[in-house]
Amino acid sequence: MLRKDFRDIFLDNILGFLWRQWSAIGVLGEARAREPWDINPEALLVFTLELGRYEPRLFDEVMDWLVTNGQWINIQKLRGILRESKDETCRLMGAVSEFLSSQGQERKWENLTNLCFKNIPEEREPLFKLRYAKKHTAGIRQVPFDEIFSKYGFFRARLKPSGKSREVIPTAESNIRFMLRALFGVGSRAECILYLLTHDAGHPSEVAKAIGLSVRGTQDALIELSKSGLVLTRIKGKRKIEYWLSQERWWEFLSKGSFEEIKRPVWIDWISLFKALSTVWETLNEIQKTKSEYMKSSKLRDAMEIVGNEFARSGIDIPPIPGRGVRPENYAKAFEDFIIRVFGAEEVKV
Repeated sequence: MLRKDFRDIFLDNILGFLWRQWSAIGVLGEARAREPWDINPEALLVFTLELGRYEPRLFDEVMDWLVTNGQWINIQKLRGILRESKDETCRLMGAVSEFLSSQGQERKWENLTNLCFKNIPEEREPLFKLRYAKKHTAGIRQVPFDEIFSKYGFFRARLKPSGKSREVIPTAESNIRFMLRALFGVGSRAECILYLLTHDAGHPSEVAKAIGLSVRGTQDALIELSKSGLVLTRIKGKRKIEYWLSQERWWEFLSKGSFEEIKRPVWIDWISLFKALSTVWETLNEIQKTKSEYMKSSKLRDAMEIVGNEFARSGIDIPPIPGRGVRPENYAKAFEDFIIRVFGAEEVKV
């Protein structure tokens, strides 16, 4: 039997996971993670726009972070992710983009604002939902509401940045992507180098799919990088050109340490993983209406396989995925245990 509070337990673990990622790059918070991966701010932002509606403080602190650190965001990558996102998420990104434009970042966010201003519903909906709905919607019409979010179909109290976010520290262990953007600019070159630093080699189409950019743009970036002599090419298979680099030399340069002692980050396809987690959340909402334990466990299994496959591809050690051998009446508990063990990471004590 699916416990009534499991949905909240799942949500708590995912929100805690998001807090840790954002805290690592400067959002106000005390959570510090042991997690060994690099952080992808664009995928993290889009997923947070969806799940952050259940945690208003996280949502607003991320907005504050964007005011301070918006220059690190790759708009081209955001556009690619949003093309595969729901209209509701796209509208939210439109409101965020227009808000950032109002904070003095017009040139960076203006085109994204235009992309996301579409399919606006006639009736506004509360921005914050579920457990926080009463707190944040009760009496909301009696306080000044945010005109920008209202324009995109959401009502909320007026958003005021707290000014408490720290600037990103590119040299931090999990911030290698930001270091590369500081070196190569916020564009495809930095993404290509990070991919090659965490893979043996890559064909332009493989790299493009992994970093979330167009094949043409990725190929052009790799060709330009290869002209430096520090990114190399080789033939694999039927005259298929792939790109690679000397990881030892690059990591020693970037970390100023011995290659053997360097804690290199694990590459994760965050775009696919967050999409899988969104599928899990939608599944949990859907099965609330289902009385059959068999149907519930069947849908949970399907969702679990998606998440499990994404983690398996990353090479990160995870607990065994609850398989077909788990009885329907026991599957919900097994699913819950898996989520808590993976996303309820233990914090570092300082």
